[in-house]
Amino acid sequence: MAAVAVPQRRRHKLARHVDEHRIRAAIDAAEARTTGKLHVTLSHDFRGATIDHAMALFRRLRLDRTPEHNGVLFFVVPARREFAIVGDAGIHTKVGQEFWDRVVGAMSAAITASYLTGGLIHGIEEAGNELATHFPRLGAQPER
Repeated sequence: MAAVAVPQRRRHKLARHVDEHRIRAAIDAAEARTTGKLHVTLSHDFRGATIDHAMALFRRLRLDRTPEHNGVLFFVVPARREFAIVGDAGIHTKVGQEFWDRVVGAMSAAITASYLTGGLIHGIEEAGNELATHFPRLGAQPER
């Protein structure tokens, strides 16, 4: 089961507009169709590069230990208006860098427009579709 972590103290004004229930529902829907794991984390500002923090969190959450190496982390820092997507080697090998660049572009447009929830849901759905294509859950119904 995936989790959405939304900090409760000193939330950036953009983070206050995150619909945690819709994000959790998108993760659940995506994970119902795949063996992959999706995780979304919102973070306070910190020192260092966003991607470095995301990579460390990816390992700490053990998303790098899924049997098929198909974990995906969406790491968002609203105070910086930055985010990183970390996909493990199994999914990256299947979809390539162009896929991630497309997802980042679409999410960036939504987040820039102050629609963080929509941007995250778009990224979750796109990653979920690719995970379901390449790592389907046995017995899952294909999307029509």
